[in-house]
Amino acid sequence: MDRDLIQRRDFPSGRRGYDPAAVDEHLRRVADAFERNTHPPAPTLASSTSEQVREILEAAERSVSQVRETAQREANDHVAQVQDATAGMLAKLDELESELGRLLAALRASGERLTQGLEELKADVGGAVPLAPDADPRPQAEPQVSALPSDEAGARLIALNMALSGSPREETAAYLAEHFELADPEALLDDVYARAGR
Repeated sequence: MDRDLIQRRDFPSGRRGYDPAAVDEHLRRVADAFERNTHPPAPTLASSTSEQVREILEAAERSVSQVRETAQREANDHVAQVQDATAGMLAKLDELESELGRLLAALRASGERLTQGLEELKADVGGAVPLAPDADPRPQAEPQVSALPSDEAGARLIALNMALSGSPREETAAYLAEHFELADPEALLDDVYARAGR
């Protein structure tokens, strides 16, 4: 319904009808009120500005939330990587500790065998029989025997200690050659430096 329809004047008139001017005035007021109610006022600058500010704030909140979620996810990934690396290092240390224990046990057993051999040699020398009258009292030339020990377990323990301390392979090889008589020093060094991760 529009203003023209409300203010129509084509009513049939009767002998005792209402005053046309009063009816016209009443209809005009009704039309004015109807127009005010059916056409809301245009939005003001303040209302449109506040709506823009609200949209900007909502967009900023969404952006902050996304940044926070991304940072949390990256932090969780970094923590997981550090935990994995730590677990790997602990496993490697456990393996090295186990190997060191085996080497110490082998070295202890080798020392016990050496002590037992010395005791047996001392007993043999103490119970030696005297020379026969026609025997040559001059000492016989002893065969050339290397004065270096061939204790592979002891050499392995020392090589592992040097490798873990950061000594180069050449330095460790030179030390072993100077102090031990080993059957295959290169194989021993390969194994030790592989276990030490060098």
